[in-house]
Amino acid sequence: MASHFVRWIGNPPFSSENMRVPQEVINSAQRFADKRRGRFLAARELLAQLMLRVYGIRELPALTTSSSGRPCFADANLPDFSISYAGNTIGVLLAEEGGRAGLDMEIVRAHSRQTQDMLTQDLSSGEKAWINAQQDFMEALTQIWTLRQSILKLTGETDSGIDSLRLHPAAGRLRSTVFPDIQAVCDAEPTLVWSCALSPGTERLHLWEIDGSQQWQALRDVEMSKPNIGPHTLRLTSLVTPHEMGHP
Repeated sequence: MASHFVRWIGNPPFSSENMRVPQEVINSAQRFADKRRGRFLAARELLAQLMLRVYGIRELPALTTSSSGRPCFADANLPDFSISYAGNTIGVLLAEEGGRAGLDMEIVRAHSRQTQDMLTQDLSSGEKAWINAQQDFMEALTQIWTLRQSILKLTGETDSGIDSLRLHPAAGRLRSTVFPDIQAVCDAEPTLVWSCALSPGTERLHLWEIDGSQQWQALRDVEMSKPNIGPHTLRLTSLVTPHEMGHP
């Protein structure tokens, strides 16, 4: 099975006349300030374009809000998705059927020293040790933070669940007390760090980008089972105990 991650950078390339977003969604965005309204509609149009490309669905299906406060499809039979923003980049992660998804994106070196200290204080000793062992401290810290946020989006906990999650990046493992079986892949590009948290059944992650001419550019495919998938790519899988697996 495969999941799909698509993003675009800059002003949304789709005109209002060509949008595949229902009018009620457009109307609901009128209460937002200009910048937030633009990002809100762009994310939903990006999701609509992804649903068209993957499933042939021509208009964005009805949306609702989950108990954790993030948007989801009203029809529970439709796939899970996750939305993230970083600077002028908008991203959408669409899970494979029956799976779950959590996406986070962060700009490297966008945080103040005070924010860096705040991000570091809740990390485990293993997470801090891995960060300190890397050549680029800020890139490594951003990777760990982005991984955490993507996983917490998948579990539906947001920042309130920070104590339920531990990452063991040196061993390529993670542990969530809420969802015992998760995998996550995180990549550090020159200015952007992104992380996709997915269900364990996902075998491949398709990466796409839409340019200003509305053209889909295939960036690369990530084979989730491969141990080495890029020089700046970090992949973590769940560390499941025998008790959690149902063994005595």
